[in-house]
Amino acid sequence: MCAVVFFMVSIAFNTGVRAASYPERTITLIVPYAPGGVTDLGARAFADALQRELKQTVVVVNKPGGGTTIGGNTIATAKPDGYTLGFLPTSASIPEVFTYFNEAPYTSKDLKPAARVLGPVLAITVKADSPYNSLKDLVEAGKKAKTMKMATHGKSTLGYLVLRTVGKAEKVNFTDVPFAGDSQIVPAILGGHVPVGTPAYPAIKSLVDAKQLKVLALCLEKRADFAPNVPTVAELGYKLAFVSYLGIFAPKDTPDDIVKKLSDAARKITSDADFRTKLNNMGTQVTYQDTAAFRKSISSYKENMAAFFKEEGLVK
Repeated sequence: MCAVVFFMVSIAFNTGVRAASYPERTITLIVPYAPGGVTDLGARAFADALQRELKQTVVVVNKPGGGTTIGGNTIATAKPDGYTLGFLPTSASIPEVFTYFNEAPYTSKDLKPAARVLGPVLAITVKADSPYNSLKDLVEAGKKAKTMKMATHGKSTLGYLVLRTVGKAEKVNFTDVPFAGDSQIVPAILGGHVPVGTPAYPAIKSLVDAKQLKVLALCLEKRADFAPNVPTVAELGYKLAFVSYLGIFAPKDTPDDIVKKLSDAARKITSDADFRTKLNNMGTQVTYQDTAAFRKSISSYKENMAAFFKEEGLVK
């Protein structure tokens, strides 16, 4: 009996010491994209703040490729000690839903969500001289035309899902015209090659300010702090299977006390006015969720997305 009590006390003591001492050395934050994009910039802003909060160096390392699964697998196979973390999007954190597009050597079960930090914002966008001044206008035109081209980042992305969701609800056939990135989507809209597209907001902010483009709605659940006058798709009555997120992930066996310390740090960082302003200036929305709420969201998104892709015939 004494041995059992000693063992339990020892575990509790060691856990407390581990939580108190972490981190004792440099933390590596893996970003599954090349440098310079919204995710990379958001990760670097977060890393700078996390470094100050934890009083330890945080280094961002870019590991692009494999549709974000190379970076995701780096986390899944890392030592679960809290020193290799991922700043991961949906596709990297639940790769089993995206098997039609990319094969991954791991699943979401190999990762441990710590906290949701922010969300990239996609914008349903048209030319400034377009006759469409609202999503309703676009839908009505689509009904008359029977089919309407839409520029997206591809069938695995939120932009495709949103406009297909709107189209199904309104009986409009939005036909996907996939592009490699915003650098191609934006000229296609400006050139009149497609009537509507879903670029990321940071890619069009200056053009919106210059009145060359206009945004009909944002692909969000709640209005963005940086665009309070622009409605969201959700508030217009369309149920989204998921919204984009970027969150902190650790290997699956990372101790809970370390994960909690990371979640608490993320909460403090995302509550800071300067951090929120910095992210808003990037056209990115702070969407913090603690560990429990983030896991619940991921579970819901995983189920909803699997159903959506199945209905679209995008399941192997």
